[in-house]
Amino acid sequence: MDLPAPTPASAPAPGIDRRALLVLTATAALLRPTRAAASTADTTSATVTAAGQELTALAANPSFVFATDLAGTAGSGEAAPVDSAYWLGTYEVTNAQYLEFLTADGRDAPSYWDAGAYPAGKADHPVLEISLDSATAYCAWLDGRSDNDGWSFRLPTEAEWENAARGPDGLTYPWGDRSGTTYADSVLTCVYNYMAVCAAYELAEHGAELATYTDSSSDLYGQSFPIDEILSIGATGTVAGWNVTASRTGFVYTDVYDAITDAGGWTTPVGAYPGGASADGVLDLCGNCWEWTTSVITATHGGETGRQVNAIRGGSWYANLNSCTAVYRGEGRDATGRYPTVGFRVAATRT
Repeated sequence: MDLPAPTPASAPAPGIDRRALLVLTATAALLRPTRAAASTADTTSATVTAAGQELTALAANPSFVFATDLAGTAGSGEAAPVDSAYWLGTYEVTNAQYLEFLTADGRDAPSYWDAGAYPAGKADHPVLEISLDSATAYCAWLDGRSDNDGWSFRLPTEAEWENAARGPDGLTYPWGDRSGTTYADSVLTCVYNYMAVCAAYELAEHGAELATYTDSSSDLYGQSFPIDEILSIGATGTVAGWNVTASRTGFVYTDVYDAITDAGGWTTPVGAYPGGASADGVLDLCGNCWEWTTSVITATHGGETGRQVNAIRGGSWYANLNSCTAVYRGEGRDATGRYPTVGFRVAATRT
């Protein structure tokens, strides 16, 4: 997607909530997907719609082997046969779809919703803060819908997820072996939503505005700096100043970032990046939100390192370039946790 060149920064008009502006602009012209970098993948595979879910057909792959082991060592992945054909959600489950479930089920809404309603303008963004248990319950609810027509829903295994993302040619990304991401003259070009999309917007539209460090354990707590002194983007889309863990500095420890997460993160509408389609036509397998799988691993990355948790795959709006690939492994989350970067997509079989 292309972002416009920076314009002179200005404060929001009196009475306008900047948090609301973040939600609205994330779906407007500033976040247009680029078609110039569209995937050459064949996206004509079979799709069906059942219980309100668009599903894409995936072939069995009895010889499937993970591209890496959990530590990320290329060529060391274990065999994990995908013995049966299956269907995968073409898109991640959205806020609007999840609201239907909550209305019927009565469980708690994500914290970024207000009084049981998702943020305005985010109906077709992926739902976040969904525990594995709630995602599993959502699948069971789909099984009982009157428009189910004989389908059985569940969450995918990690092998099924990677098999779909790498495609028959075993690619590094769903669309090829290179990310194709560039940043030049203040314009970001990419085919998936990761941290640079948010960073590029902030630099283009609010670069001169102040961000204040709000984390009391930050070395810079209470201090304010222009956003363009905190964040920068390299020519290949790498982001500096997003998160400096040791000193708890960087953009993610500021009030501007707090407003973004309070509004449900810097997600984009599902399917907004057609250039990121897989060989079978599945969208957003990389970026936008991490996706639950049913596979249990020992996490080797992130806050859950060393724990037995469920694998999540694909990266998110918060994640860096390295995490947003078809082959990145080792991330996991506690099944009961509700995380601001984790959502899900369904898998299904015809009964």
